[in-house]
Amino acid sequence: MTGRPKTNLAIIGLGGWGRKLVESVQGESTDVGFSAAIVRRTDSSEAFAKAHGLRLETDIASTLADPSIAGVVSSGPAHLHAVHGIAAMEAGKPVLAIKPLALTAADAAKMAAVSEAKGVLLALGYNRCFYPNVAEMRRRLAAGALGDLVHAEGDFCVDRYRSLKGAHWKANPENSPAGGLADHMLYLAIDTLGAIDEVHALAFRHHSDNELADATAVLLRTKGRQSALLTAIGVTSDYYRFQVFGAKGWIEIRDDTGFAFQPLKGPREDIVFDAIDAERAEVEAFAAAIRGERIFPVPVRDAVHGVAALEAIGRSAIENRPMLVE
Repeated sequence: MTGRPKTNLAIIGLGGWGRKLVESVQGESTDVGFSAAIVRRTDSSEAFAKAHGLRLETDIASTLADPSIAGVVSSGPAHLHAVHGIAAMEAGKPVLAIKPLALTAADAAKMAAVSEAKGVLLALGYNRCFYPNVAEMRRRLAAGALGDLVHAEGDFCVDRYRSLKGAHWKANPENSPAGGLADHMLYLAIDTLGAIDEVHALAFRHHSDNELADATAVLLRTKGRQSALLTAIGVTSDYYRFQVFGAKGWIEIRDDTGFAFQPLKGPREDIVFDAIDAERAEVEAFAAAIRGERIFPVPVRDAVHGVAALEAIGRSAIENRPMLVE
């Protein structure tokens, strides 16, 4: 036990991911827990809320006025992250917005501006950055294992879009633009190569029962004049890979535990890490940042820039031409 009370959070949205976040810490973490959930309608969440000790609310204002709530996790529809996040920060509550931070660069910038003006934490909920193989990649890159970086590639493939029907908010192309799944690897590209300058996306609809582009390929140019290639497929078997190439070799990470390093000279190194609960690590990192114990690992500028890049990817796919990232 830590000897101090748990950091008490509220969560907005109890869809699949919201429930996963609650389950990751409720009864499992000595550092943080949830006491309230804000939902659009309570009937579909009553059993879950009772099982996990959550007070259900439909009015965000009453929850934000509760002094016992130390922070808010925004896990509702992505197009509402800006509205909910700004309301919470205006009320003095730190916010963890599950990626993407917002759907437009303008909204993401507004969130960052409110965070700075109010002196309130804004964090991007991105579980992948807590994986042990990502931590090892960061450590090796910081030590110069690859020398000058020249290129990165990322693949994120799931069988998700076939099951999305017209009534679901994610089935709306405005809420799930072409390349929306690519953000799982986009943030790693930004983390390793830096800011994105230009994108060119090709997007197609093959098997989804909606209007979503279920296969997208994105070519990126960074401000440092490096290249990256991202693929996102929503109608195939799960496949997760990120690889970065440098003048001294390459590093590849697969799933949440696989790691490989091939130096320019010498044998290849392969490591399989023990799996961790990345969602618990994410929520605990948010709580630790609220308490001032450590800095949240995703800089706000990267979270905002990621939204700008995603917005440019969506426009590029529609207009079928390269697009500068504003």
